[in-house]
Amino acid sequence: MNVKAGDTVLAPSRSMIDDAIKSGSGTYIFYNSTVVEPGAKASKLKEIIDTVTIPNALIVPIKAGQTAKTGDIVLTWWQSGSGLQRAYVIEGGATPKVAYLDGKNMGTETLKADSFNVLSADWQQGTTVACKDRDSTDYKQATLINSSGSMVMISGWAGSLTTIDKSQCAPVPFKVSPKAGDTVYVAPFGTFQKATVSSVDAANGKIKAKYDFAGSSTEEEFSFGNFLMTLPN
Repeated sequence: MNVKAGDTVLAPSRSMIDDAIKSGSGTYIFYNSTVVEPGAKASKLKEIIDTVTIPNALIVPIKAGQTAKTGDIVLTWWQSGSGLQRAYVIEGGATPKVAYLDGKNMGTETLKADSFNVLSADWQQGTTVACKDRDSTDYKQATLINSSGSMVMISGWAGSLTTIDKSQCAPVPFKVSPKAGDTVYVAPFGTFQKATVSSVDAANGKIKAKYDFAGSSTEEEFSFGNFLMTLPN
């Protein structure tokens, strides 16, 4: 992990990690923290008040000095709150105006300088992946937290963390050009299923799509980078 003291990173809180260790499972919400002392396997981070030690595998570095263009998708945090967030750039620059893509009705916000990573490549930390269990044909939506060799760490439904073989996952493209009437695959409940695009809001990086739920047609909003145009082979 290439970070130095003073860098901004995203990581779950120490108390959240400890609670998950005690219970054997847990929800991991990622917060912005500052690196105090980087280490080979774990690093000291400054949370709101405390300095804590966090495993490097759970740390997502934010690279300083980036600029974003209109139409880019960036990884950041909800700057009026917390939590790892992807956002669609409405107005570019070093302090871009964005529409948040994860979560509902979060609106737009201007990001601080040095508070985001531009997502530009598959398998980049913070991108969406579609993963399946070895004995299942269903693909589930997850966020890539880290990768090492043939293994990846992903954040899935309800913020659970899992380590899985990379071969069981495929990147979800974030550069797409959907149009009304297209068949896409969305994950309203964590598992990708077929849907039909009803409208496209390209200015804010979103679509509305209809899918079947309990025998009825349901329409919902989905974000670029969070749906598939085709299922992986």
